[in-house]
Amino acid sequence: MANKTKSTQLGDYVCKIGKYDIRHQISQPNIKKNQTGSVTAGAYLGKTLVKGGFNDHSKAIQYAWGRLKKSGESHHVKKQLVEKYNLS
Repeated sequence: MANKTKSTQLGDYVCKIGKYDIRHQISQPNIKKNQTGSVTAGAYLGKTLVKGGFNDHSKAIQYAWGRLKKSGESHHVKKQLVEKYNLS
């Protein structure tokens, strides 16, 4: 059997905020039931989930930004990401 990759286990990579990887996983509904799919996002350190259960990746980014600001490591975030997601 093949090994599972990070994207199949944890979700697709969105961006890196400081030392946190932001990933989101989109599950498709069964076609017969006419339900909408669900999105779950989380902040990871490697393969370790720090905080999950967000319904949008921008909320996970806000969470990671808050943790970095508290620890004083917000200078490690790219300026482009700060402007894109209105972090301040």
